[in-house]
Amino acid sequence: MKKLLSIIILVTILAVGAGAMLLTGQASENNISPEGRSASGGGRPLAGKTIVLDPGHGGRDGGTTGLTHGTNEKELNLKVANNIREELQQRTGANVLLTREDDNSLLGGTDQKAELQARIDFAKSNKADLYISIHHDAFEDRNVEGITTHYAPSKSSSHVTLAKSIQKGIFEQNVDTRDRGVKASDYMVLRESSIPAVLLELGFTSNEKDERRMNSAEFQDKSKKGIVDGILDYFGAK
Repeated sequence: MKKLLSIIILVTILAVGAGAMLLTGQASENNISPEGRSASGGGRPLAGKTIVLDPGHGGRDGGTTGLTHGTNEKELNLKVANNIREELQQRTGANVLLTREDDNSLLGGTDQKAELQARIDFAKSNKADLYISIHHDAFEDRNVEGITTHYAPSKSSSHVTLAKSIQKGIFEQNVDTRDRGVKASDYMVLRESSIPAVLLELGFTSNEKDERRMNSAEFQDKSKKGIVDGILDYFGAK
């Protein structure tokens, strides 16, 4: 009888212990933060949003050329846009479209105004929520360096809010260049856009330090993360 009682007590203790472990494990799983979940587990804060990235220039329009290392702006713009697209898709679940996927412009011609209008129309026809144009600047004074985010002065406050959010996001990544701030500019792709739109100038190909920096994997990684941080902040999803 004593032996049977001992066995019953032992089984009861083991059962209680197993139940406690199961409950503890469930509690730990439930305490995982949203950032720690996979994209399929709810880490898609911008699911349902469409963002158009516009790699500036393309085709016969090469943009600027680096004075020290010969950087081809149109090629770098496309590379950066692809980097940002990948980061956006992985972290936010947004639908991300590029105005060009290769070295061909949308219209393939020489009419720059028509090409710019086609890019604006591309964003509109795809019901985009944001339009972000990617560029790299140049200036006759080779000492000028840094990053600027442009917005159209004639548009609503949402445009300047987007510009400030992205500029802030980039420099929170410690990109080690001059912060030239946000600037109201009358660029056609901004002026004619019916959705919040900005144009990024991610450094000067005419400046030796900027040109070297913009081609580095470290800068490209930091800037894409900062841009996505800014977009998330704009949507209140950071």
